[in-house]
Amino acid sequence: MSWRAIARKDVRDAGRSRTGWLLFAALSLLFVGYAFAHGSTGETSFTGFLDGLASSVVTAVPIAAIFLGYRSVCDDRTSGSLFLTLSFPHSRRDLVVGTFVGRTVVLLVPTMTALSVAGVIGAARYGTDGAMLYPWFLLGTAVYGAAFVGFAVGLSVSTTRDRQITYGAVGGYLLLAVWSELVSFWVAFLHRFDPEVGTPDWALFLRLTEPGEAYSRLLRAGFDVGRADQYLGSDAPVYVEWWVALALLVCWTLVPLVLGFRRFQTADL
Repeated sequence: MSWRAIARKDVRDAGRSRTGWLLFAALSLLFVGYAFAHGSTGETSFTGFLDGLASSVVTAVPIAAIFLGYRSVCDDRTSGSLFLTLSFPHSRRDLVVGTFVGRTVVLLVPTMTALSVAGVIGAARYGTDGAMLYPWFLLGTAVYGAAFVGFAVGLSVSTTRDRQITYGAVGGYLLLAVWSELVSFWVAFLHRFDPEVGTPDWALFLRLTEPGEAYSRLLRAGFDVGRADQYLGSDAPVYVEWWVALALLVCWTLVPLVLGFRRFQTADL
């Protein structure tokens, strides 16, 4: 399958590029540095360390994923090198799938390496209570990172206009960063005359559609961290369970890719 050749080329290019090594250094510095610095917060449990580490992941991984993916195809289209790539037995679908897989590997290898080292340091410094479930944290982070790679690559194949791509990448990130606050504002506006009304079930689901919130819900399924408490309890609706959060992250991965590919499939190269 030719998408594998495109993915391998992406990974090889990243291994030879300064950007790939800078990404690895930055993530290592952030995650491993936090493993050493967490003790200064006063919380010395492994669960507390994991909660703080997850906050770093929620901020850093989307930025790295969007940076890796948002110009992954459009630059080749504007430079004309995409003609050379597609002159080989590669379809446009192969190009999109291979680019997504390659950029996901480029993101996750340094991310998983840095987080694994940070986890070992955290277990050594803050205890091993809960450390056996650390692979669940790594799996959730991998799905979370792939969701933003899918968003970025889907954006990259949808257009060649620099402003649209840049505004889409920055605007999408900022919108998702304040999504929960926007939902809370809307709920407060609807119930401004009835302050006793709590958060309705539909608002819980809307909050869960934000990737960072879905990621927190996944972590809450495996760890007793101070995250996503609003989705727990006997009165919580079934559509805010952890498997719904996983399905939403998969949708964030696939839907932008599919929409971008539909435009790319008929676009003039």
